[in-house]
Amino acid sequence: MKKDAQANHSWKGLTDETLICLVLSGRTEACDILLQRHEPLLRFVIRRYLSDPEMIQEVIHDTFLRALRALPGFRREAKFSTWLCTIAASQAINRLRARRQPAWEQPEEVLQNWEDDLYINGLALERQETRQALRQAINRLSPKDTTAIELFYFHEQSITEISQITGWTATTIKSRLCRARQRLRTLLEPYNIHSN
Repeated sequence: MKKDAQANHSWKGLTDETLICLVLSGRTEACDILLQRHEPLLRFVIRRYLSDPEMIQEVIHDTFLRALRALPGFRREAKFSTWLCTIAASQAINRLRARRQPAWEQPEEVLQNWEDDLYINGLALERQETRQALRQAINRLSPKDTTAIELFYFHEQSITEISQITGWTATTIKSRLCRARQRLRTLLEPYNIHSN
């Protein structure tokens, strides 16, 4: 038992590709590490579509089950995280169609779900006033601009990956990011917070 825990701990530093190989060779412990590693990003993507916490958890579970079943056919044309996000978005949309829930949450709801440790352009938001100012500024962005900022800066997804997750073109994503950065810069000026 102790040996399994040590192996599991040492696997946390392995790449997704190595963990996938371990899963395919029958080492199911690697599944747990992949789930722990990618659950925050999946939760973010799914929250763009759903707001019910139980339903979000169900979609995360369904996403991993579908991914594990399809893993032997994963061709590695995209990053594993992007592939998972595409599955998650598809699952969430299917839930929406079934439940007829609104597809995009309001910015206020999105902000309530964000982690306390927000980062934008490498600026760590340490003080409560600064964090509050950023929340208010982001609250004034459109939901889709908020999504672009979140995926690009907070989840470090590339333009191509964001396109695969959202279905937006690269030009649309770049435009959303540019517009959102300019708007944030203007909104944060009174607080002496600079987002370059």
